Amino acid sequence: MNDRVLHMTRSHVFPTLICALVAAMPAMTRAQQAPAPTAPPAAAAIDPKADEVLKKMSATLKASKSFSFSAHAIVDQATPDGQKIQYAKNQKVQLRRPDKLAADVVGDLDDLQFRYDGKRVTLFNPRTRSYGSADAPATIEDMLDMLAQKYGMVVPLADLAFSDPYKCLTENVRSGQYIGSGYVGDTKCDHLAFRGGAVDWQIWIDQGDKPFPLKIVITFKDSPGYPQYTAFLSDWNLDAQAPDSAFEFSPPADAKKVEFAPTTRPFAAPEKP
Repeated sequence: MNDRVLHMTRSHVFPTLICALVAAMPAMTRAQQAPAPTAPPAAAAIDPKADEVLKKMSATLKASKSFSFSAHAIVDQATPDGQKIQYAKNQKVQLRRPDKLAADVVGDLDDLQFRYDGKRVTLFNPRTRSYGSADAPATIEDMLDMLAQKYGMVVPLADLAFSDPYKCLTENVRSGQYIGSGYVGDTKCDHLAFRGGAVDWQIWIDQGDKPFPLKIVITFKDSPGYPQYTAFLSDWNLDAQAPDSAFEFSPPADAKKVEFAPTTRPFAAPEKP
């Protein structure tokens, strides 16, 4: 799975926003230090059944030019004395290829509105009434890479927004297996498990006519206590008709504009198997 999504900071917040926005939302970022040189990567050992199911799901999302979904996510966070605490957030995501993405997040610790209209990307924190905005590239993929590389920020579940989800999801996979049938609520799913260097992850994919991802669990092996990120995905609509206004941001009259601060941490390329 792509490092642009699957590495957390210890504080679980965007590390480079200034104080007014720093509590905006939990985020997953790339590794903080560049990895040491390694031998050329070997081909991932992915079980054929797991590979088939993941490719089918990815092809379904790839074929859609406009989709939306909801997510209920749970993030582990350790207290100073080592106890693991869970915090939750609800997300609503809308996407229109190649240059529109919007997300609304309401959570235990943070709220956030994310807007990308093909020209600018904006983050608004309703709790602090503050927002930051920056010029952005002309595609979703380039915009997400720009956020990761320049600002150290990512959008949770961003791999699903890329034009080739399968490529992003398997970029750092060392092995994958088909666990079997499992349930998410009342829906029977194919349960897959994948291993990487810094993270392991699992995904549950609907066995019905529409192979949507319904649950994702990510385990961060390079963090104390192996914290997890769990997301339940629902309300999939592969023909979502969102107007341009859904991806634009108009600041409220009382909102305060702040500046994005470029990250000072070394940018690390994705880990290699």
